[in-house]
Amino acid sequence: MPNIRQQFIELKDLVLWDENARFPDKYFNKPDEELIEYICSKKNFKIIDLAESIVKEFDLPQLEKIVIYSLNGNNIVLEGNRRLVAYKLLNNPDLIKNPQTKNKLIELKSKIDINDNFKLECLVTDDIEQGFRYIERKHLNNNHEVAWGDNERTHHKARRGKASAKELFKVEITKIVKDLDLPTAMKESVLGHGYVTNFWRILESEPAWKEYGFKIDSEGKLQMQDKNFKDKLKVIILNVLQKQDFSGNKIDSRSLNKNKEKEEYIKSISNEDIKKVESEIKNQTKENIFGDETIEIKPINQKRSNPKSTTRSYLIPKTCILEISETKINNIYRELKNDLLLDDSLRAVPNAVGVLFRVFLEISIDCFWEKNGFTFKTDTKLAGKITLAADFMEKNKIAETKQLKNIRTVATDKNNLLAIENFHSYVHSYKSQPTSSTLKLKWDNLQEFFEILWSSLKSKK
Repeated sequence: MPNIRQQFIELKDLVLWDENARFPDKYFNKPDEELIEYICSKKNFKIIDLAESIVKEFDLPQLEKIVIYSLNGNNIVLEGNRRLVAYKLLNNPDLIKNPQTKNKLIELKSKIDINDNFKLECLVTDDIEQGFRYIERKHLNNNHEVAWGDNERTHHKARRGKASAKELFKVEITKIVKDLDLPTAMKESVLGHGYVTNFWRILESEPAWKEYGFKIDSEGKLQMQDKNFKDKLKVIILNVLQKQDFSGNKIDSRSLNKNKEKEEYIKSISNEDIKKVESEIKNQTKENIFGDETIEIKPINQKRSNPKSTTRSYLIPKTCILEISETKINNIYRELKNDLLLDDSLRAVPNAVGVLFRVFLEISIDCFWEKNGFTFKTDTKLAGKITLAADFMEKNKIAETKQLKNIRTVATDKNNLLAIENFHSYVHSYKSQPTSSTLKLKWDNLQEFFEILWSSLKSKK
């Protein structure tokens, strides 16, 4: 049995986990006050939104338990740090410096009864590996949950009697779609992710309501005047799945952006189009050796997308050609491009690539300055050299402002993925380890700068 026990623990006895993945390395061993300030500074963590939902649902039992690692008498929160911050701020708004945020928290606190002794339901373990299992289930596997889509949310509201007229319309149309004499795969596809937006973009429009005579009656049922609507709906479904109508006109967000375009499409659906649906479905239906039929409606003239850039096996893509005259720097460039594997296999060497990437960046900058006749004091930091290089390139029209945006980010934005501090950690931190995809993403963002730098040195020579 896992070494886990349930326990109610007072708010004052819970501490944040400074090694939580949400915190950068520099926050290790920092006090709760600094950790709270950091979390609140990140808009995407939505702490105020979370605090508002806690207050709104304060009378409900706690749904998610907080996972605690018990170490030397300390209750360290492995899972639930965001929630703990929200509770601590509701208990003591003075923990936040921003006056506007503080006033909002004071207002929220006045609506609930919370203090240092407020208890949260926790799962406590003395074995950190058991705690990690909960973290991975929640953040790596999404707790094995499947989120509701737009249709599920709409149906829930309708069944609770809380649906708007627009939501009732969606429920009624969905029922009609499911009753149509069409292959189940088609009906599920058009109501699923990837197609449903354009489907509703057509049917919810003012031209559709006018053309088909839609009306929601007092019982929430959909009425329509067009007796052929269901047949026309089949045409719409097929066109949406194929991303174009039978005349070859596109059916997408751009082509259906305005009511005029929607009206033209809706009025263009003819009796001939209705007849074409059946034959088109027949053409797309295949039968296997067991007699089972399958259908996969594909967009006409479907083109294959390019693969993700991070699927390559090395840091530098084959398409990147740098002409480097300096032997050592060129050898490093070649090793990063051809020798040091950076894929998902056990043979990948992301730590070696991370260190060498950092070296390549620095000596490329140093070479640039030397070839342009500049020298620096021995204590000049790399971030300063990078910023000056960007200034020099812009001033001398070697590069445009927008082309230098990413390299400037390296030197100036400490919270960015490209930050020079992250490059430094590959060399100096015994905890920080780069991932293959992160390294390749960094190169993709900086490749243009390296191409400009080495091209300028080549022309100079």
